[in-house]
Amino acid sequence: MVVSSKFSSKGQVKSISLPSRSHPTTVRIEQELNAAKTAAAVAASKPSVDNICSGLLCLAELYKCMDDLLNMSATRGLVTGEQNKKWVEELVEESVSLLDVCCSVRDMVAQMKAHVRDVQSVLRRRKSELSNEKSVINYNCFRKKMKKDVKLLVGSLKQVDNMMTSGGSAVVDSNNHHLAAVMKAVIGVSETTVSVFESLLLLLSLPNSKPNRWSIVVSKLMHKGIVACEDQQENGIGNEFESVDDALQSLCKNGPSTQLEKMQIAKCRLEMLESQLECMEIRLECVFRRLIGSRATLLNIISL
Repeated sequence: MVVSSKFSSKGQVKSISLPSRSHPTTVRIEQELNAAKTAAAVAASKPSVDNICSGLLCLAELYKCMDDLLNMSATRGLVTGEQNKKWVEELVEESVSLLDVCCSVRDMVAQMKAHVRDVQSVLRRRKSELSNEKSVINYNCFRKKMKKDVKLLVGSLKQVDNMMTSGGSAVVDSNNHHLAAVMKAVIGVSETTVSVFESLLLLLSLPNSKPNRWSIVVSKLMHKGIVACEDQQENGIGNEFESVDDALQSLCKNGPSTQLEKMQIAKCRLEMLESQLECMEIRLECVFRRLIGSRATLLNIISL
């Protein structure tokens, strides 16, 4: 039997089904993968910081389970064969790409948090004119740069997706249910990771202006059918980043008579966003460390 590196459940919330006499470790990763896929679907249908953080938390636990699975003596004895060496090497290549994306997004979130804190510092000084404030200008410039950087990261994720779609296949004996289950689970982990990262990038790149620009973002990001956020944008429902962008824009444009009210709104939104970015940064760091561990495990398998 041949297990392809293409996983048929992409874009859908389906449970993977392993053989009835599966090892407890494979049963555990089945449960974690199903939970992660559900979290990824929620994050995809409604990208928000809370939903993304939930997805990242599930990913971290999922990679821990995958490492446990790959480190099993039964698994190592099966995947170290010459016939499956290419498949493991492809997984290493995928892990490097995912590491790069995760590292870039983590740094982006950290920089965003720093800019938010700078703007908060300005608002605490209660200056009446904000449009010329260096920290506000820097914040707006960074938001524009961030949206451009997201496009590059989307391209990297697309390459990973193409690896999973067009990569080689691993040969499995028709009676070897354990190896088939391992390969199916590992492929599912990679696809779920791509899905969560895509939703995160969508969240970071949501525009706060014209719907036609939003359609361009959708066409580049949502090749897995995630379109629910388009309705949110058209109906004026924004996310955490948009709400801060709008508050600062309103604060800079309105006259002194409305400054105090607008200032309080901006302070509140910035404070909330800072807290959420902190959570996201922690979750990304955890996933990053798990990805490093996963890559180390795969490299160890190759060296055997």
